[in-house]
Amino acid sequence: MTTFQPNLVVERLVVFGSGQRVFDERFHAGLNVIRGENSSGKSTIMDFLFYGLGGDLFDWREIALNCETVYLQALVNERPVILSREIALQAQRPMRIFLGEMDDALANASDGWEVFPYARGSKDSFSQVLFRFLGLPEVQTGESQSKITMNQILRLLYADQISPIDRIFRFQQFDDAVTRQTVGDLLCGAFSDRYYRAVIRANEAGKEFGEVSARIRSTVALHSRERTPLTREWLDAENNRVNGDLDATNAEIERLENEIFHAQFNDRLTLNDQDETYKRIVFLQAEIAEIEEEISTKLMEQADSAQFLEAIETRLFQLQNSHAVIEEFERLDFQFCPSCLEPVHEHAVEGACSLCKEPFDRSRTRSRSLKLINEFSRQKDQSLELQALRELEVRELRARLASARELWEQANRHYTVAVKTPTTEMRSNLRRLNREAGYLIKQLEELAGKSEVIAQLEELTAERNELQSELDRLESVIKHENDRTRERVAAARRKIESITIEFLKSDLSRQSTFENANRVDFEFDGNRVAVNGDSFFSASSMVYLKNSFLASFLFAAANDPLFSHPRLLIMDTVEDKGMEPQRSKNFQMLLRDMSHRAISKHQIIIATSMIAEELNVPDYTVGDYYTHTNRTLQIRA
Repeated sequence: MTTFQPNLVVERLVVFGSGQRVFDERFHAGLNVIRGENSSGKSTIMDFLFYGLGGDLFDWREIALNCETVYLQALVNERPVILSREIALQAQRPMRIFLGEMDDALANASDGWEVFPYARGSKDSFSQVLFRFLGLPEVQTGESQSKITMNQILRLLYADQISPIDRIFRFQQFDDAVTRQTVGDLLCGAFSDRYYRAVIRANEAGKEFGEVSARIRSTVALHSRERTPLTREWLDAENNRVNGDLDATNAEIERLENEIFHAQFNDRLTLNDQDETYKRIVFLQAEIAEIEEEISTKLMEQADSAQFLEAIETRLFQLQNSHAVIEEFERLDFQFCPSCLEPVHEHAVEGACSLCKEPFDRSRTRSRSLKLINEFSRQKDQSLELQALRELEVRELRARLASARELWEQANRHYTVAVKTPTTEMRSNLRRLNREAGYLIKQLEELAGKSEVIAQLEELTAERNELQSELDRLESVIKHENDRTRERVAAARRKIESITIEFLKSDLSRQSTFENANRVDFEFDGNRVAVNGDSFFSASSMVYLKNSFLASFLFAAANDPLFSHPRLLIMDTVEDKGMEPQRSKNFQMLLRDMSHRAISKHQIIIATSMIAEELNVPDYTVGDYYTHTNRTLQIRA
């Protein structure tokens, strides 16, 4: 069967109490029925499924608190993952994750396991990891910019007995409409990865744009006196003016020195100016070489990191597609040896290579790919942060280099003049001219400092312009994706509505509105569903309507690859609120028929005390028929 992604299938649930296994059952794709008498522990198992997958649960049933740990094996986009959580009264408990099979996980108390918190912090949350495995974008909600979690997704995938029957989502305190709408749109396939990357980057770029603009304003306010324009044109004009004055002053010094020389004065000439200027040139040359070496090192680090990022991107792409390759090799059997062309005889060992007869475990290969995806994604994020830091350091080094080169050129010009005309200390005119030359050189040094400021401003202005261009481009992407999202959500809603109407019309003749249903309206933010504009029915009909809507959501996703629904549904309400047995059994048979018609892999897990006779077979059931003496949890007193 085709597998649309994201896809989540529970394969096995193990519960421990007092160090012993008190529940251990396997599940399968398609329809799963947990059956038994009322109060035999079926709802507790449903809560364990919700909690094991990442739901936030703290209002445990009394019997559940006698248990310690939940282990859940799931196929996440066809890759085996073991999820484990300790049972506790506190909310927002962490999760341990093992990439592999259940038996291997239980045999290893610590090796191979990794702990992830409920909420993100210095370490990824388990929701981030599971979203990454499922290929779901990390969607933000509202102005708080909090991220959607597995718990919020599961609230639309788990219909429990405690939540109000007229509400779509599982009950939760501090619920908000924006989060519900975001979750609903996400599962409908509204948020493409391209859209959400653009939204996240637009938020980041907007902040960066504000920061850069603020730095430009503060730099101008700090260094611009008497409204002096800090531009390259102004700097060049000032440099030309001061250099012209300095050349004229040096020419006058040279003329006076020549007069003194030709007049054969016995004044003592000093070389102090030459020595000091030469030392400054040497110092500046060393500084320039040091800065250039630093820049070269940083650029090499950037190039190496860019190659590393490119390799990670390639590796992630290959890993995301590795499952398809593994599946193809699973079907690759040789009839003739490719070397000698002799017939290849079948081998009795299941799971062994048809050619070399060596056994191999494909599930371990899938598990390793998940671990590598998570690790490479983290390395990619860290490398991107380091690249941004290196880029800032290179910009600062280049600004320092420009300033040092400007100072070197000024010192070189001054040294050239000093070599030609050593300064005399005997003439007041020469002393005055030397002071004027020193003042002009000081001005040039100040202008060199301005040059560094202007270089920084130019860098900041270029960065601001690039950010503005990027924001314009991102705005265009977001607008385009928003238009696509509206179309996508509308198409998804029509499919959900059509299947819901089919469920309603297939109900027993108990509700005339259902028989005449031609319109189903549902609001994720309003947390309600209505038929022909009416949302108030008998309690059992409200249960039937809610279950029909949730099942329709799943089956719409099971027949359309554009949904981001995990193709999983857990229902503990199929006969709630006094629903008659025949009506419940009819709904169960509709679930079976819809499941058989679905074109992609999916899973429905329901609990019932009145199973339809046709479903009471191993193809659909999970575990025993539970009673008050044979309960789901085998806890000994």
